[in-house]
This record gives sequence, C-alpha cells and structure tokens, in this order.
Amino acid sequence: MTPIAPPVPLMQSPPGAETVIDGVRYLYFAGTGYLGLAGHPEVIEAACDATRRYGVHSATSRSGFGHNPVTLEVEREAAAFFGMETAFYYSSGYVTNHMAVQALAASAGALFVDAAAHFCIEEAARLAGRAVIRFRHRDPGHLAETLGDHLRPGQQPLVLSDGVFALTGAVAPLREYVRALASHAPAALVVDDAHGWGVLGEQGRGSLEHLGLWTATVNADAAADGVKLFVGGTLAKALGGFGGVIPGSRSWVDAVRAASHYYDGASAPPCAAAGASARALAIVRRHPELRRRLQANIRQLRAGLGGLGLEIGDSPAAQVGVSIGDATNMRRIHETLKTRGILVPYIAAYSGSGQAGLLRFAVCATHTPGMISRLLDELRRVL
Repeated sequence: MTPIAPPVPLMQSPPGAETVIDGVRYLYFAGTGYLGLAGHPEVIEAACDATRRYGVHSATSRSGFGHNPVTLEVEREAAAFFGMETAFYYSSGYVTNHMAVQALAASAGALFVDAAAHFCIEEAARLAGRAVIRFRHRDPGHLAETLGDHLRPGQQPLVLSDGVFALTGAVAPLREYVRALASHAPAALVVDDAHGWGVLGEQGRGSLEHLGLWTATVNADAAADGVKLFVGGTLAKALGGFGGVIPGSRSWVDAVRAASHYYDGASAPPCAAAGASARALAIVRRHPELRRRLQANIRQLRAGLGGLGLEIGDSPAAQVGVSIGDATNMRRIHETLKTRGILVPYIAAYSGSGQAGLLRFAVCATHTPGMISRLLDELRRVL
C-alpha cells in the first residue's frame, strides 16, 4: 500500500511580517523575503500589467523571439542596481552556478567546494566534469591546505561558495579565500549571493561589497592579484522578484549565455515574474531606507537572541540558524511558538544543517520592533 504523504503547510497570503498559513495568520519569521516586497502593491500591479500586455510568457527561448520589453527591463534594472554594463535574466536562480561553472570549466583543473555549500552549488560542481574536492566549512586555512594537496602543476583552481549561507546566515570569509587562491593564480572564485543581495553592502550588492571585494574586476573576466571573482544570484529573495540574474561586463554575460543551452534552450521567464522583478528592483534602488530598516531589525533580532544566551555568531545577515539542544527540543520550541501565533521553522535537514537540524529565524524590513520583541518574549518563555 502506498503511504499517504503528510499534508504540507499551505501559504494563503503573500509572505511578509504577517502571513496566513493553513488559514491562520502568524507572525512570520521564516522564508527569504527580507525586504518585504513580495506583496508590495506596486510589484503586484506590475506583474498584472505585464501579463495583460504580453501574455503569460513568450513561449520561446531567449535566443528566438523570447525577448520582450519587461524581460529587457529586468536586465536594465539589474545592471543599474549592480553598477555593471549589462545583465542576463533567466527563470531560476538555482541554475546560476550551473551556467557560471560551465563558462569557466574549460580552464579549471579542479573544483573546490565549501562543505556546507547549497545544493545548487554541489550540483553545478558535479556537472562540470572535473575533480570536485570539498574543504571544511568557512575554513580558509583548510582551503589553502586542500589546494596544495590536490592541485597538479599547471592546474587552475575554481572555488565555489555561498556568499551568505542559506540556513545559518554565516558570511563566507571570501577575502581569505582570495588570499589562499592568489598563491595558485591564475584562479577563480564563484560566489552564489542569493542571501546577500539586497541585504549586505552599502548599495545592497551583497557579500562582496560588504567585504570590500566589489571592484570593476567582478564579473568582468578580469583578475585582481591573479584571482577572478564571479557572482550571481536570485531576485526571488530580498530583491522581491523571481528568477536568476548574472550582472557583469558584456563579454562575461555573453560568455555565460554561450556556455550552456539555458539561453537558447529554455523558455524565457514568465511576463508576470519579469514585470514584478523589474518593479521590485526599481523600488530597491529608489528606497534605500528599506535596507536601513532591515538592518535595524537584524540588529534587534540578533541582539535579542544573543541576550537569551543563544550562539548566533556576528553575521549581519537577515537569517539566523540556531541550535538549541536536540531535534526533539527544537521541534517542541517550533510547535509551542506556533500555538502562540509565531512561525519559526525547525529545519531538520538542509545544506549546512548538521545532524540535529536548526531553528531558522528570518527577519524582514516590514517587521516592527514590537513584532520582534514579541518573538523574543515568547521565545524566552519556551526555552
């Protein structure tokens, strides 16, 4: 007899500070909509307008007749947001690393991957057709050791890492990775900054900007100290839209488009997603106070969790992965908070979750200080 799958939680409103799940409105400290734009009225109207004007989607690939005004508008807005020459917009941020690695694999002798890297990074590495070596999570010393142990003379290393790790919110030590790679130049570092874009950096350009690595050489196929830096990500998290984007120089973006068949073999993004994404990017550019509000909320949440004696690290990211006892205890905390109208997910198994899993707290710009205080007060009662 085929087992019946357990029911899955059903989201019945846009994600935000308060979100309806299974008919119940909760204070929502989950997900990835860090700037609170997924339900923004302008973003929703832009999605509706794009669908009315251009249909569901172009029903062809980008290399055919798949360009339309809203798709190109996303690329213009993304290029402006990142201060780069152009951008490539596609239907899923999950394939960002697949395309970047394909564009670089021909010159890479071996790939070195953070042991807690996201699933999409692991898959991109495996598909590259090169040796894949893992180094300890956020350990530049072990990366340097691993490079020395596994690179043959003349081989170029390619290192793959999250910029901000999805579950824990930890920021990768990218400056130290670059230093380790400089001893083996020419080399390259590819960063998936899905959780850094829109959150970190003075302009919201992510972990590279936050760490002082955002220069004219990023995504330009040009090396600084013998190390090329590449970054890509998604619009589906803080940036309030949907789909993946790789910004950069025209030569790098052309190389990415040519390296795989995603550009000429996959359908263009849906018009609604493109319309929403373009408008969300415009809002982020027009309203830097959204990031300032988010950062204030991050500071309040992290200070409060630390004040409860929890180990949270010193990351400025919008999500915090916390281990509190064993899996049974964390499930208890999740369920108790839920009965009190607060959703904090217990993640049993994910990239970087560890054996017991983690409670993952996420905050967004639309949470009020009172909402965060209520979470902390209720959490104090159940610990």
